[in-house]
Amino acid sequence: MNIAEGLKCVNDTIAFFTPEAIIVKEGDSDTYERYCEYPVYSVSEADMKTLSQFQSLPSVIAVFRLPEPRKFSKKDYSEGLTLMLDGVQDPGNLGTILRIASWFGVARVVIGSGCADPFNPKAVQASMGAVGMVHFTQEELLPIIEKNPDIPVCGTLLDGTDIYSTPLQLPAFVVMGNEGSGLSERLREKVNMPLLIPCFADGPHAESLNVAAATAVTVSEFMRRSI
Repeated sequence: MNIAEGLKCVNDTIAFFTPEAIIVKEGDSDTYERYCEYPVYSVSEADMKTLSQFQSLPSVIAVFRLPEPRKFSKKDYSEGLTLMLDGVQDPGNLGTILRIASWFGVARVVIGSGCADPFNPKAVQASMGAVGMVHFTQEELLPIIEKNPDIPVCGTLLDGTDIYSTPLQLPAFVVMGNEGSGLSERLREKVNMPLLIPCFADGPHAESLNVAAATAVTVSEFMRRSI
């Protein structure tokens, strides 16, 4: 089971997954009526605090059954852009990346080992409904790359070539790494198209981009070229 918290998150998610239960705070008749077509349960404020993953108490929590795991075929990988996540541990980052993938029309996302759970409540919240829109699977990345040797493997590395002047084409694998350490050594060895997101600041600047921000820049550039 997984949960979505808060009116907006529940409404975004309920469009794609049928809830097993809707939980509302006792006395909130408006919210109760809003979801009366589903199994609705009223609980005390204390119980709501126990159930919630967030500091701000939500007015509603929806409980969903996890969907069946998705699998992609070799043909799937031969078309469009495949975004691969290697050790993205923060559920907020993971949810944001799913939202980015949805916005830019990424064909599929492969969530590798060491990543946060895409159905973690914080990931669901950050995805703004994209957890139900994006085609994704949870699998080991290395076997997929090795079974598709003709597809270029791209990753953002400090010794990469400028993404804005490098020829980009689809299909492609774009691998994004851990928030602190980047790509794991095994996957870094598989990157045959290293890319650099250049810094345009003249003066002092941040050491690096957040993984979600780097994903947005990289995916945007791929999809812009494919139009």
